[in-house]
Amino acid sequence: GRVYDARVRAGFITPVGVRESTDETEDSYRRDKSGPYAGVVNAAPTIATSLCKAVYDTYISLFSCKIEPIGDAAMQLHVGYNKRNSSSTLMMSALVLILLLLSACSTNERSTVHSTTTLPLATIDPVLKSQTEMQLQTFRQWISLINQYNGNSSPYQKQYDANQQVLHRATTNATYKSVLQTLDAQVTAIQMPAMKIEDQQLQLRLKLAVETWGQQHQFHNNFDNTNYPLGYEYGANGIGGWAQDALPAGQTIADLQQAIEDLNMYLYNFQAMTENASDPTPYNAVHQTDLKLMQHYGATNTKVLIISLHEQAMRAYENGKLVNAFLVTTGRPDRPTPPGTWWVEGKQSPTIFKSGVPEGSPNWYPDTPINYAIQYHSNGYFIHDSWWRNDYGPGTNFPHTDSSGDPFSAQGSHGCVNLSKDDASWVYGFVDIDTSIIIF
Repeated sequence: GRVYDARVRAGFITPVGVRESTDETEDSYRRDKSGPYAGVVNAAPTIATSLCKAVYDTYISLFSCKIEPIGDAAMQLHVGYNKRNSSSTLMMSALVLILLLLSACSTNERSTVHSTTTLPLATIDPVLKSQTEMQLQTFRQWISLINQYNGNSSPYQKQYDANQQVLHRATTNATYKSVLQTLDAQVTAIQMPAMKIEDQQLQLRLKLAVETWGQQHQFHNNFDNTNYPLGYEYGANGIGGWAQDALPAGQTIADLQQAIEDLNMYLYNFQAMTENASDPTPYNAVHQTDLKLMQHYGATNTKVLIISLHEQAMRAYENGKLVNAFLVTTGRPDRPTPPGTWWVEGKQSPTIFKSGVPEGSPNWYPDTPINYAIQYHSNGYFIHDSWWRNDYGPGTNFPHTDSSGDPFSAQGSHGCVNLSKDDASWVYGFVDIDTSIIIF
């Protein structure tokens, strides 16, 4: 009886006929419903519950003993000494098994909790992503521009590669914002150097083209027995010099952009001049080059004056149709008429031209009354009548003897386009402010 009572008090055995309550285990599962893993046990408790029940059943089967009375004096266990030893060994093995089963229960509950907890995935703002990718592409285009004109793009290419690598690994909006800010600064920084490289290369292209063509196409002047390269209007004394001056003067992106647009215009008009030089079409007929120029500059549905420096001729078009043509005299080699695409800036009739240089200078002339003056470019470039001349057309822009005998008629103009009085009168009436003037 004392051994039985002691084992009951120690918790090694349960009184026969008495089943231990599992309310505490059930209460623990109920508590989980309001704990940090609320809902997890309700969702999948079966495995953990079954394992724990198995532990409990094993515990009961091992430690519950049947008690029989022996003799009149006392209650003894119906087991022998050797059996008690084997029972102790069995009990220790059972304890190990119980611990393993409980560990499995705990591990299963933890894995169940973790498997049902998911972290939200980061989402990238599609607008931000698109802006960043577009700016990266813009940066790439500027690098390509530098490469196109044989510039050194290596520092910018390294920046581009670094940005691309960061974006390849980017998973957050913060990364995209950071790269976009970097790209904004890099695009701003590359523009001026890239445009200067483009400007310099376009200048070089124009210079080489003018020199090469001029060497192959020259005007032999019998008056002074001198060979003059044709196309000098595009050279250093003419529009080529203007282009050279524009580059260092350019202080803004807009300045450089205008300089580049002008250079492309000069190159296009120069190419048109070289093509037209071999065209045998009379000056007073439609030239294919005229049609290409009007198409290129969008002047097919309006009035336009086209002046051919090679032919020393002017043709007037309206809505793509030739309406009149004249012979002219343009600027001398040291004061050439500027080729390009211009427009009528102002009209004066009559007016007086005054020389901007002192008397005695090679370019001085006395105050001169003009009947019809059409300004097409600042700094005093006009289409006007030159009543002191008798002769117009090819060769009159070089030194020569004019049939009028007037010494001021012995060479080309100072850059203006000269016509006879009657022709100037017609042109004056034909054009309006902003009428296009193409000189090539």
